[in-house]
Parts: sequence; C-alpha cells; structure tokens
Amino acid sequence: MKWQLACAIALSAVTILPAQADDVTPPDYAGEAKRIMSGLDATGMTAAVSIDGKLVYSGAYGSIEDGKSAPVTPDTLFPIASISKAFTTTALAMLVDEGKLAWDDPVRKYIPEFAMYDPWVSEHFTVRDALTHRSGLPLGAGDLTIWPDGNATPDDVIATLKYLRPTTGFRDGYAYDNLLYIVAGEIIERVSGTSWTDFITSRIFAPVGMNDCAADKTRIRPGQAFATGHERAAADTHGTPIDQRMAFSKTWDAAGGIWCTSGDMMKWGKFWLDGGVTASGTRLLSEEQAKALWTGMTPVATTISPATGKGNLVLYGLGWFLSNTEGTPIVYHSGGAPGVTSNFIILPAKKTVIFASSNDYMSTAGAWTRHIADALANGNQDADVVGLAIAANAKANSEAVAALGKAVAPPKDAKRPTLPLNAYVGTYRDPWYGTVTISRRGKGLFIDMGRSALLDGPLTPFDGDTFAAIWPDKTMKADAFVTFTVKDGKAVGMKMKAISDITDFSYDFHDLELKRE
Repeated sequence: MKWQLACAIALSAVTILPAQADDVTPPDYAGEAKRIMSGLDATGMTAAVSIDGKLVYSGAYGSIEDGKSAPVTPDTLFPIASISKAFTTTALAMLVDEGKLAWDDPVRKYIPEFAMYDPWVSEHFTVRDALTHRSGLPLGAGDLTIWPDGNATPDDVIATLKYLRPTTGFRDGYAYDNLLYIVAGEIIERVSGTSWTDFITSRIFAPVGMNDCAADKTRIRPGQAFATGHERAAADTHGTPIDQRMAFSKTWDAAGGIWCTSGDMMKWGKFWLDGGVTASGTRLLSEEQAKALWTGMTPVATTISPATGKGNLVLYGLGWFLSNTEGTPIVYHSGGAPGVTSNFIILPAKKTVIFASSNDYMSTAGAWTRHIADALANGNQDADVVGLAIAANAKANSEAVAALGKAVAPPKDAKRPTLPLNAYVGTYRDPWYGTVTISRRGKGLFIDMGRSALLDGPLTPFDGDTFAAIWPDKTMKADAFVTFTVKDGKAVGMKMKAISDITDFSYDFHDLELKRE
C-alpha cells in the first residue's frame, strides 16, 4: 500500500534508559518513530532524547539511501540545515563577549559595501537585524541565487540585497530569510579573521565535545557515514535520492550548512541547558549573552482566542524560536535542506532535549519531535501529532496531484500566444538574480535560468502569453508559470510564479522582475 513501510528498511537498535522528567511515564519513543516512518514511507531517520544530561532514547531507522543496504545508525551524519543558525548566533555572541562587536552595531561597520533597497535602512541595519527575520524582505527573498543549485558566493549575496524590494516596513514584521544569515557569517569571518567553518569547528564543536559534527559537507571525515537526501514527486510512494547538484554549497554554511549525529546534538542541548558551559566546565558564553540569544525579538505568531483562552505565542530570538507548549517553555528550531528535514527542541524547565532528522523532505522529524515534546511537557499526550502529520501529508499529496495536473493542462478556453514563438526568444535580466534566457529548441521554447542547471526546461504554451516551465526533475515540485509582458507587438519582459502551493518558498520566482535586454 501507498504508506506502508517497505519490508527491506532496516531498523537499528533502540536504546531506552530509565531516567525521565518528573518521573512521568515515558512516551513510546520507538513506537512513534516507527509509526511516522511507516505513515510517511520515509527512507531513514535518526532521533534522540536526553533528560537532565542523560540519554534516555536513541533510535536509528531505515537506510542512508534508498535502494542501498547501509542502515542509518546513531553515528550517521545528517544535515541539520537551519538549526545551524543558532551556531552562527553563538559565534557572534562569543565575539560580543570578547568586545569585538555589539549586537546593535550597524552591519556597515564590518561590511562597508552592505546595502539594502532603502538607503536609510542600509545605514541603520544592525547585526541584530540580520538575525531576527525583521528586515522587511518577503519570505525567502533572493534564495534563488543559491537554491536549488545557484552559484552565488557570499559577495554575490551581499551585492544582491540592495535590489530586493521590501514588502513590509523595516522591523515591522516577521518573514523568514536565509541570505542575511550568510551576511552574518561574513561578519564572523571579517571580525575574527578566520573562516566561519574553522570558527565553528574550533571554538564551538571542539570544546562542547561535538567531535563527529562537520561544519559543512567538505569537513566530513573519510569513513564517516552520512545520509543522502531524498525528494519525491507529488504522490510518489518512496523517496528518490536528490541530484547531488542540489546539495548545499559552502555559501549556505552560516544559514544551514552543518552536519551532525543525534548524539552530538544531545551535547549541544546540554550545553544550552547549562547556560553556555561545556561538560568540562568551560564557559563559552557569558550568562548575559546566553540569555540574549533566548530573548524574543520578533513576533512570529501572537494569536489568542477570547473564547477558549488558548493561543499560539511564538517569538524569534537570535537563531531560536521561543514559545510554550502546555504551559511549558519551549526553545526550538527546524531545518530543511534538499531532501532532508530536522527538528531540535529544548524544554528548559524539564531539562529535556529532543532531536530528529530524516533524509526525506517531509514532516517525519518535525512530527516525531513535537509528538514527544507534547508528552514530556506535562506528562500527557494531549495531541496525536504523529497521526495528524500522516493524515495531513496524505491530504496534501492528493491535493497537489490534482492541482498540478489541472495547472499544467491548459484551460478549455485557452488563447494562443499573441506572438510567433521566435518573438519571445532573447535574454531577460533581473537586477538581483541575473539573466534568464529563452531560446528555441525543436518546435518549442526553452528556458535557461542562468544561475541553475536544474532550472532549465521546456516552455509549454498554457494560455496566451503565459507558458508553463516544466523542469526535468519532478521531485523538486517547482514547475512555474512564465508570463511574458507584450508591448507594441514585442516581448519586453516576463514574470514567474510557482504553479503549486507545495513549492518550497526558496523557489522565489515571484520576486523576479525580468526585463528584456
């Protein structure tokens, strides 16, 4: 059946030890892990829970790559993606402690060429602003420069920012971004005189004892097993290994480049429960800076129902989300890389750390960690998070198949293109992205997104001057509409937008303003 777990998936040993928070009945760690794996037909997952510094659960499931016999083990490295952002803010906090920078220093103090769209914002944009998703830019703005296989360098990212139009006022609201964390990584390099990867490795991994982690994929040691990410086209019943061109480049490092084992993530959690002090007693962060990173800066969700009194209060701090579950404070961050999702949760009042990572781009890790957190927060399983995630995934896939099929098929009253196909051929430029080329191939048109080899494909007539860009790799689920602007009988520009709502926000086609050269 569609959601049954393949018999060939190997299950490694599961460890459950007796220590539990407040002597509550432990949740069924392994049973829930197997349920989410089976329900989503996931390829593999690593997971761990520690309470009061003691490992109470360690589990590893499935295979590191579909079709291969190598099983996931507790020693398998997984990308933690955006959970890496907390390492970047920790590095900055260490530099603050050393008096080498301040959170409210302008970014231009360290990167003189830094500029945003608004000159006033450029002058007043601080280090803190770069970390708190309140820049005014829309969700994922500019990610196409580095996603899915964009070739932008950190210098390119910095040069891009001044062309990205804000959609809200500066410091007015929350919209998640990646590019400004790349800027933050550049600040670390310029202030410390060492690379971000070297700083994280020597100044954080080594003293915390995270000896198996790699600051980016190039730092994985020979012989270390690591997971391959898997994507799937809508309604596929199993994951397909990603095209390796999709793997994060070094440009992503400060925003999402770290790889870790579940055991080392438990050490990271213990470091935070101890207020920035390592297991050997070395203080890496002052109490002031440890508190600063867990202080809410940007409201993410602040809704409260007058009828029930229940609400969803979420703030973003410096590299962390801050909220509560069942009255218990919760500090967390999720991560998504090509073919991988991770989730990391700390319940400070319960001295509890929860982590999972799955080598499928689905809710496997997030559902399991939230399910376990719900149980450990107050000793009760108040919500069947795993069951809800399985149902939601099935519903989303069904809707996505229908939506994609409908979108790619031209409407019954579709109009013909207003110009001969050769009239659309040419080079179109966006100031932050660069060039997109339209050419003739055979009897049709072909689009070449200049920064990406994966985003090259045929243009299929859809309706009038709107065409559908159908990328060869269906697992990206990122097909896009391309609408040409026609003026006085000439194609003078074009706009793009994702066809489906399930397309990842980092495919920010809609932010492009392409003009014909």
